[in-house]
Amino acid sequence: MKFIIKHFFMISLMMFVLVGCSNVVSPTLTRVYFEITNPEHKSEGTWMILDEQSLSNIDQAFEEINWEPNKIPSMSREEDVQVTLWWETDKNMPERLYEYKIWFNADNTATIIGESDKEGYGHLSQEQTLVLKELLLDTTDRIQAP
Repeated sequence: MKFIIKHFFMISLMMFVLVGCSNVVSPTLTRVYFEITNPEHKSEGTWMILDEQSLSNIDQAFEEINWEPNKIPSMSREEDVQVTLWWETDKNMPERLYEYKIWFNADNTATIIGESDKEGYGHLSQEQTLVLKELLLDTTDRIQAP
């Protein structure tokens, strides 16, 4: 019995050390910069989103993109929005930036092109497209980026 208790204690201690010293942290979306382009291909300014609820909604939408890696289509028009997501992966390191181009389609879906080879070309459902449209195209309560 003493042998079992001793081994249980040692295994528990090892697990505590392994879990406690782990640097694996899920990335946190800290801010979003986006630029809306009008039909004349002119920028309407750069905006930023900082509030936690909006960031959470954008994060959720981007998690649901169906990616087709290593496939980049040619689009017939300029993107509607260019988005830069700022991800914090470690408190002691600078944020990582990921850029995307988004086209909002007539059928209320979105086409997204990411800069990463793992992402490439993606599609977003109608539900999540409406979330992104509301957050990215309605700039009434957004902050102009510096």
